[in-house]
Amino acid sequence: MKFNKKVLILGASSDIGISIMNIYLNKNYEILAHYNNGNNKFFAFVRLNNIKTIKFNFLTSNRNIEKFLSKSIFKTYGIFVNALGHIKELEFTKIKIKDLEDVFKVNLYPTIILTKLMGKIMYKKKWGRIVNLGSIGVKFGGGIKNFPYSLSKHALEFFPNETKQWAKNNVLINTIRVGVTNTKLHLKLPSKNIDKRKKLIPMKRMAEPIEIAELVYFLGSDENTYISNQVIAASGGE
Repeated sequence: MKFNKKVLILGASSDIGISIMNIYLNKNYEILAHYNNGNNKFFAFVRLNNIKTIKFNFLTSNRNIEKFLSKSIFKTYGIFVNALGHIKELEFTKIKIKDLEDVFKVNLYPTIILTKLMGKIMYKKKWGRIVNLGSIGVKFGGGIKNFPYSLSKHALEFFPNETKQWAKNNVLINTIRVGVTNTKLHLKLPSKNIDKRKKLIPMKRMAEPIEIAELVYFLGSDENTYISNQVIAASGGE
């Protein structure tokens, strides 16, 4: 079966998301870029390159989330990249159910539902790739104020047993433990001391978005021929 060169990217407006789009674009893939608020850099990029976009805020009712994710357009894409990242900074002792729910609605629910819906079609067509962006923070129990975020990312490493059977039909699913990356998201977090954090990384520096994007592309393309149901760290040796 010829591979499907159509990629759906959830959370495409982040710095990493834009780098991911750029690589797929240079490889002549068709892209559907999801965003919530977006930013000037994102809008300029998609306009310049005539990339299809779709807007949705996952901080809504479960019914609305399921309705959005059931759109038939998603079923035509052979590659699904989950680059969503919602952080709600709270100390662990102050967390409430609503705080957990909000983070799960963005970081976890979409990939579960789309993996189920798109994976079935990929299996029938005998080709597909699914790549989740997790976090190296799960290795350390999360940061001081981002336990909900790290917990939701940890869940992306829990692959449904059924996906192991998909591998025989060339449907491969993997999660990347993304390390501290030089993005606006990390730099603007009040609780994060970047200089101090970099000292904890064996390579003594943050990743650049392109370094994460290149791994996403490899796992989420025909270049990946034998890696599935794996958690792969891109974290400078942590």
